[in-house]
Amino acid sequence: MTSTADNGLIPLSVIVCTYNRAGLLSNCLESLLNQTLDKQFFEVLVIDNNSSDNTQSIVEIMSRFDFTFRYIKEEHRGHSHARNRGWQEAKGKYVAFIDDDAKASPEWARRILDVFENVRPEPVAVGGQIRPWYEQPPPDWFADDFELRSWGKEAHFLEPILAVNGFSGANMAFKRSLFESYGGFSLDFGIVGRRLVMGEETELFHRIYAREPLFWYDPQIVVSHWTPERNFRISYRFYRYYKYGASAARLQQRKLVSLKQLRRLLSVVMFCLKIPIRILITRENKHTCFIRVIQELGTRLGLLFEKT
Repeated sequence: MTSTADNGLIPLSVIVCTYNRAGLLSNCLESLLNQTLDKQFFEVLVIDNNSSDNTQSIVEIMSRFDFTFRYIKEEHRGHSHARNRGWQEAKGKYVAFIDDDAKASPEWARRILDVFENVRPEPVAVGGQIRPWYEQPPPDWFADDFELRSWGKEAHFLEPILAVNGFSGANMAFKRSLFESYGGFSLDFGIVGRRLVMGEETELFHRIYAREPLFWYDPQIVVSHWTPERNFRISYRFYRYYKYGASAARLQQRKLVSLKQLRRLLSVVMFCLKIPIRILITRENKHTCFIRVIQELGTRLGLLFEKT
C-alpha cells in the first residue's frame, strides 16, 4: 500500500457533499469509519452546502471515533460548487466521491487505491457498483435494476459506447491532477438545493473522454444508495427520467428546432403507439414493464423539450 507521498499528499481524499440530510449523513460517515484501509492513508472531507440542520454537530460527533472528519462549509448553493470545493481542499493524490445518502462497503477505499496503483495503463477515473438501500421494502413489481448502477460482473475499462458517460456520482474517483487540467465540475449543471438538475459528473466525463478515455470499472467497489419511498411512485420515476433526458439534451447543446428534433418527435410518437403491444407481450410483471416504459418515455420527452 502506498505510503504518504513525497510531495505531502496523502493517497486518498474522500469527498462527501451534503445539504440538510444529517440523519442520512451519519450512516455514510459511519461506513467510512469502518473502512479496512488504514486511516493514515485517507481523509474524509464533509462539504456542507449551507445546511440549516445539525449537519455540523453530526460531523463533530463522528470525529470523536478516532478519526478526524474535515468539516468545510460551502455557502454557494449547488452540488457543483460543493464538489469543486471538495477537490480544491483535498490533500489526496486521488479524490473519491460518495453521496451523503450512501454507505460504502468496508473494502471500498482500499479497492479504489488498489486500482489506481496496480491497473495499467493507469486509469484517470475509477467507479463501481451502486446498489439500492431501501427506506422500506419495495412493492412486488419494483425491480432492483431500477436503482442498480452496474457495468457487469467483471472488472474492465469501460467500452467506448458506455465510457463517454462515465460513472454515477455516488461512487466515482479521480486522479486529483485531473481537476487541475479540466477545471472541475461545470456550474451549469448539478442539483441546487432541492431543485433536480442533473449531469455535472456526466459533463465532466464527456470532456475527459475526448482526451483520456481510461475509466476503470470494478464491481467490488460497492456503495449502497438510499432509495426512499417516493422512488416507488410513477410520477417521481417519470419526472426523474425526464430530467435525465433534459440533461442529455443540454449536454448536446442542440438547437430548439432541427431535423434531429423532428426525428425525435416522430420517435416519441412511434414509441407511444407501441406501448400497449410491449406491455401485452412482456414476460415480466405488467406493472414493472409499465414503469420501464414510463421511465423511457420521460427520458425521450426530456430530450425533446429541454431548452438549451
